[in-house]
Amino acid sequence: MAVGRKIKKRVMEALAATDWERQFEGLMGEYSAQNLIAPLFASLCAPQVIVRWHGITCFGKVMSRMVQEDTPKARVVMRRIMWMLNEESGGCAWGVPEAMGEITAVNKLMAEEYGRILLSYSHEEEEGPENFLEFTTLLRGAVWGVARLAQDRPQTAAPATDDMIRFLSYPDPVIVGTACWALGGLKAAKSVKALEALLDNDTVIDIYKNCSLQSVTVGRLAQEALDSISGD
Repeated sequence: MAVGRKIKKRVMEALAATDWERQFEGLMGEYSAQNLIAPLFASLCAPQVIVRWHGITCFGKVMSRMVQEDTPKARVVMRRIMWMLNEESGGCAWGVPEAMGEITAVNKLMAEEYGRILLSYSHEEEEGPENFLEFTTLLRGAVWGVARLAQDRPQTAAPATDDMIRFLSYPDPVIVGTACWALGGLKAAKSVKALEALLDNDTVIDIYKNCSLQSVTVGRLAQEALDSISGD
């Protein structure tokens, strides 16, 4: 078995394991960050949803290490991520904006250099060029990326506050619930009224946060956001 295929197999097995974080830490001790990037890109297309999400979390771990070891190579990976979100790339971009959100959340330099670009994927410009991702699945990922960034770096994510408030009235419940999570991280007082209007929304969505895939109502996410804003 070629070395690349062997590493990919081990990464996929680790991400599917109950103790996935421990197993992946072990792989990071064996392999360079560069050797783990391709398997992590592959994990974004895994048939098991939880493997994809674990891969997104591990992207942050590996990229943070790569920034320390070889910052130019880390920038090359970020440019690849941006290219995959370009319509001209023709590639499958599921999980790519989420990975960008995780990377910028956990690494200060990547947040400083690419945070604004991440925010642009969920921002519609009235005129002029834009990066807005219209396809619902990708837009969910872009909003999740902003929400994830907001948990660790609210100041970097703050320019997206008005966009997240607008998403509270979006027709897709996953986007609505994820926007609630974002606004809680941002502690956006101006969103309180809109969040209160969602408290009785009993639509259940799946959302990945705190390294766990959770089934929760939109109303519960709105309440959690309100609690965060009020400091409860």
